[in-house]
Amino acid sequence: MIEDAQNSGTVVVQFADGTKADTGVILPSLLGNYLELLEPASAASTPVASPSNGPAQAEPSPSIAAGGGLAAPSTRAVVQPRPDELSAEEVRAAVSGVGKNHHVVIEDMGLFAAQGAQVPKITLYMPEAVLAIRSESARKQFIRYEPEEEERRRAMMIIAHGYVAQYAPGGCDSITRVVLLSDASGQVVEEPYLSEPLSETWGNAFGATTQCQTLRVKFSLDSVRRVKAAAPNGEFLVAVFAGSVNTKMYKVKKKHQSKLELN
Repeated sequence: MIEDAQNSGTVVVQFADGTKADTGVILPSLLGNYLELLEPASAASTPVASPSNGPAQAEPSPSIAAGGGLAAPSTRAVVQPRPDELSAEEVRAAVSGVGKNHHVVIEDMGLFAAQGAQVPKITLYMPEAVLAIRSESARKQFIRYEPEEEERRRAMMIIAHGYVAQYAPGGCDSITRVVLLSDASGQVVEEPYLSEPLSETWGNAFGATTQCQTLRVKFSLDSVRRVKAAAPNGEFLVAVFAGSVNTKMYKVKKKHQSKLELN
């Protein structure tokens, strides 16, 4: 009984629509009274990506939902083509360190976001920055670095982090989708050709932990330039979703594009 009490904690759940709820402090022996384990959805309902063209992505809907956010995407799967590769000369230059600083962090500066344990943010990397950073890391470990095919793609990589509450019962936003927009109405929308979830675990001094998901996505530079060309003043948006909820739209301003050397 003492051990059971020592392991007590709060279970926080998040539904597909973004709604969060918690159980309050409960004992592990009583967990079954509050939660029921359901069978996972059939694998047959999951869209399968073409191995030659990358993972299937949900087609976006540019319509506006009540409250001003983007409406949930349709479920019809679309596949984005993979971009061309950098030239051998461009790869050699990047591996030697050229373009290492072509990356930028954009944070959510909202008052509510600043009160969490992690401020929501996105980090944008040009392809040469990814190669330069990974090459430098390999050299420090005395490892020979040979860029893989995907690393040589002419693509922008974005890593999106969601909000994490200061205290465990507050939970976190697990990022599930990132898209590029020309403007808030979604006149031009671009989906990533590659999307990869990354797991994060947050804990406190009492042993309570929270599992969160960040997302790493890649867009061809051609798709980035399409939304940039259609954006007012050339400043496009990066929309971040947790389930069907649009948690934040970050503006990639001229100053950010200058640091990226995005032409």
